[in-house]
Amino acid sequence: MKKKILINILFIFSLIFIFRLTMLPNASLGIGMNKGELNFIPLINLGNPLSPDFIVNVGGNIVLFIPFGLFLPLKFPKLRRTLTVTLMGLSLSILIECIQLSMPNRCTDINDVILNTSGAYIGYRIFRKFLAAYNVLSL
Repeated sequence: MKKKILINILFIFSLIFIFRLTMLPNASLGIGMNKGELNFIPLINLGNPLSPDFIVNVGGNIVLFIPFGLFLPLKFPKLRRTLTVTLMGLSLSILIECIQLSMPNRCTDINDVILNTSGAYIGYRIFRKFLAAYNVLSL
């Protein structure tokens, strides 16, 4: 019982983490501080790979969805497939980008969708490694 409560808390925290950083401005990270923009061309406008902005943008978008990919299959055992978790990450990311279309200071960017989806995939791979390493199929 305690295990289920912990899994529920971790899953909810992963969603709060995502929505907090994607929907609310954050001056310290430079999120939501500029005029909103649109980018529908993949892998463009990522910036200089050596700049701190690049690391925050690319790394942040990936790291943002790793907990989601990790805790989704823990919360919903029937969703323990790579494609399913990746598509759920993709769907959540697209939903967020669609909502951001109506927000004046938010950027809607296909790169965010790609990076967020990659983060969900990485989170799921971490989950699978954990299961394999500890042979814990009954979580």
